Amino acid sequence: MKESAWSPPSDTAVPTLSWDRSVPRDLVHRKSIAEVLLTDGHALGEGRYLLAAQWSRSHTTFRPGSGDRHDPLLIAETLRQGCLYLGQRFLAVPATSRSVIRTIGFRLDPATEPVVGYGATDVTLRARVYDVRRVEGLAHPVALSLRLELAAGDAEFGRAEGRARILTEDEYRGLRGTRAGALPAPGEDIRRLPPTDVSASAAGGVMVARDGTGSLRVAPADLRHPLFFDHPSDHIPGMVLLEAARQAACLTGGDTSARLTGCRMTASRFTDWDPPAYVACEPVGEGWDFRVTQGGAVTAAGSLWWA
Repeated sequence: MKESAWSPPSDTAVPTLSWDRSVPRDLVHRKSIAEVLLTDGHALGEGRYLLAAQWSRSHTTFRPGSGDRHDPLLIAETLRQGCLYLGQRFLAVPATSRSVIRTIGFRLDPATEPVVGYGATDVTLRARVYDVRRVEGLAHPVALSLRLELAAGDAEFGRAEGRARILTEDEYRGLRGTRAGALPAPGEDIRRLPPTDVSASAAGGVMVARDGTGSLRVAPADLRHPLFFDHPSDHIPGMVLLEAARQAACLTGGDTSARLTGCRMTASRFTDWDPPAYVACEPVGEGWDFRVTQGGAVTAAGSLWWA
């Protein structure tokens, strides 16, 4: 057992965090125990929490040339799991609910981020839930925002923030209509890109493909990828869109050595499996702006920053 790198308010006892085992996988909507990052959590009061996560050195997102650093997208996945976990464990969100990402983003400090040793990295997360929206008659919130501050040992190395809408199963099905439960059509004939072109760890990690005009389409190569598709989805998940945007920036800029240090994405609507969704990037300052479009409408947009 290890104690937190941070202390809560002076009138609250310092909680002890554990990195000995994962939290129950259903609390973070994962089927595979290997994909559960969170290990513990405590409520501090007034919307504040202390969480523990562990990042494995052998995680499937490790990329060529990552050296002794974790993949930055683990921050986004930790934020996603943190939102689900806090909702179900502390805020009475039902296990059958459907959480939909509205915004997600993070910033990483390369000067203080943890160096990967021989084993996993224990991460401490100081969390704050805010801007909670409730409706009369429901015990749980229908929307919330979450901010995380991440540390390894005594060094803070990153921050993450996002907002989610929380739907009942009936609300979700009503919103999705005939697309509820939809799956991608198999056997499409599209040109796959080599993983080295987009700094992916393997062919299954490639999330984009070029169509006949040379445009970049969001087209995951492996619909059973352990991180991005741990379970079926009737739409393209937000984590996939983020990774597709990163890969599109690699291709557009012709630089696979650049490392992501931050991102921000707003999803304005669901990105469905059809018609084809496309991602385009343009350089802005020290990073890239990106847009995901489908059927002529923007479904998600945001920014990426490189080291």
